[in-house]
Amino acid sequence: MKLKWDYEHSILQVSGSLYSWYGIQCGHGTDPDLDTWLRKNEPGHVIALLIDAMGVSILEKHLPEDSFLRSNMHKQISTVFPPTTAAATTAFMSGMSPAETGWLGWNQYFAEKDDELILFFSQGQYSNVQYEKGFCDSVLPARKIFDVLNENGREADSIWPGWSEINPCKTFDDLLARTVSLSRENEFLYVYWDELDTLMHRHGTDDEIIRETVREYDRKLQEFCNELPDKTALVIIADHSQVNTRMYVFEEDDELIRMLQSRPALEQRTVAFYVKDGCRKQFRDLFEERFGDDFVLLDSNEAMELFGPGEICGRTRGFLGDYVAVGISDLELDYMPRSHIGNHAGFLEEERMVPLILWHS
Repeated sequence: MKLKWDYEHSILQVSGSLYSWYGIQCGHGTDPDLDTWLRKNEPGHVIALLIDAMGVSILEKHLPEDSFLRSNMHKQISTVFPPTTAAATTAFMSGMSPAETGWLGWNQYFAEKDDELILFFSQGQYSNVQYEKGFCDSVLPARKIFDVLNENGREADSIWPGWSEINPCKTFDDLLARTVSLSRENEFLYVYWDELDTLMHRHGTDDEIIRETVREYDRKLQEFCNELPDKTALVIIADHSQVNTRMYVFEEDDELIRMLQSRPALEQRTVAFYVKDGCRKQFRDLFEERFGDDFVLLDSNEAMELFGPGEICGRTRGFLGDYVAVGISDLELDYMPRSHIGNHAGFLEEERMVPLILWHS
């Protein structure tokens, strides 16, 4: 099965348009519709709001067509592969593909630590070892649009959930209030919120709490827009969507585990396998026998092009191991049991399509 990802109509072009609006070029072009919209409205302030996991499938499931978010959805675009936060938010902030940044998934195997590290925390996924603060960022540095703009003489800032040291916000209300305040003194704001993703991991995509949360966002965002300064452009996107998943506990599969030289990495629906010498064919045959209806198993060289165009980061190839399994059903492969009900990072359209929502004052 041949897998191909759309990088021509993606969040990379949206990022490219935002960089371009401030006279900075990216390597993957721009979104012509967003370019036209920005030129038409000539905003003095631009806010890029990324709501984690608020994909098209979630909006369509929980909001009516005449809701604020859906009625202002200009079009659907693709995120990057895999559709997951580490890869997609880094791609959006940098304007670079996952292949270029090396930010490919939640956890990646670092040979120098002989451990699978959670990129955001520099902490072992399975070992729980806490490595030096900022280790992953130092090994895989990726530019961020707000930093680039500041370096070029523009006033820019970012706003984050409560775990951040930079403009932390404990609630969505706090986030919106901080955005209104900082929008008056900045030409550009990047705003990120992760609550919805966490809730869907716990409850799935259909639970009433998800419907209530999405509708609350819709109502509060409409009210928030009335408080923004004149000549403000609000661009709302997501990094991915979510689907309800089934779980297979991989560590209980002794036949496959004994052929691995390290534990699986990346994601539960896009999995990097490091296979022992002499076991590659046996591993492929057994994996396809087990999961051929649920995953496409690619040699890491075949998988490389899924992670995007551009000059490949020197670490990317090593992070892909020997094989990459890409989810094409609702199954996820968990090395250890987890409590996820909803998840992402596979190849389903429901996971990868995100909205481009545009509003201006």
